[in-house]
Amino acid sequence: MSEGKQETRFGAIGVFGRANAGKSTLVNALVGEKVSIVSKRPQTTRRRILGILTEGLSQVVFCDTPGLHAIKNRLDAFMAREIEATAEGLQGALYLVDLTDISPEEDAAHLKDLQAWLGSDVPLYLVLTKLDERKKADPDGVAKEYAAFAPFAATLSVSAEKGTGLDRLKKGVFDLLVPSPHAYDGELFTSQTEREIAEETIREVILEKYYHEVPHSVAVLVEQFKERENGKTFIEAHLVIERESHRKILLGHEGEGIKAIGSLARERLNGILGRDIYLQLWIKVRPNWRKQDAWVRNLGYRDR
Repeated sequence: MSEGKQETRFGAIGVFGRANAGKSTLVNALVGEKVSIVSKRPQTTRRRILGILTEGLSQVVFCDTPGLHAIKNRLDAFMAREIEATAEGLQGALYLVDLTDISPEEDAAHLKDLQAWLGSDVPLYLVLTKLDERKKADPDGVAKEYAAFAPFAATLSVSAEKGTGLDRLKKGVFDLLVPSPHAYDGELFTSQTEREIAEETIREVILEKYYHEVPHSVAVLVEQFKERENGKTFIEAHLVIERESHRKILLGHEGEGIKAIGSLARERLNGILGRDIYLQLWIKVRPNWRKQDAWVRNLGYRDR
């Protein structure tokens, strides 16, 4: 290295925790962009999603993961493999605990698995989330109790919504980076393809609008993604559900439901992709697709 030339630094940081611990919300806040969709539904994140933050000579990749949970079907098994695979090749890891939903026994079991995947050389931070909520556990008490579960390198309390504690967390993460070239262009904030962004954005709208009516089993598959001569991007997407009764809910009276989904999803995609989108949605019923290997793979949930 020539005199006066500064060295670039890089590292991947895994973000782990139970469902709804605030992993995607935290990654979005740290990166400063909409990397992952967010919903109150458990297991909104189904695959590993990378959020990329570049500041000066430093670049960190936050690996947002599905929530740690019991395996009940083929989709759950895929998500469990995604979590374990993410633990490889990291410079550090964050384990998130929601201060409004403490479950020490469950977290202790997950932390035991996580430490086995990470190995003893990867620093692990305990991150206590939702510090802004009124009804929450005492952070100091939680930190003391959880210290018995794993040798945490640091414990930090944050509010991704309010921004509290994020600068301190970001500094701690940057301290873990190693001298290395950057893996991504500095302008990128996610590794997702535009197809994947479209699928996730449409699914987010469905989960928002039909939180109580349509179960978590809904999936979205983009069948066509084409640039047209008029400058618009044509997207054809299939909304895959498990029951015929859910089709009626998504369609709504005289098709008003699916029109509303399309309108809001198109508006968001116009902003994210920076161009006009023509969006066509179809509903497909595939009974028990989450229990079938072929359908899980067809919907994009494949091992890397």
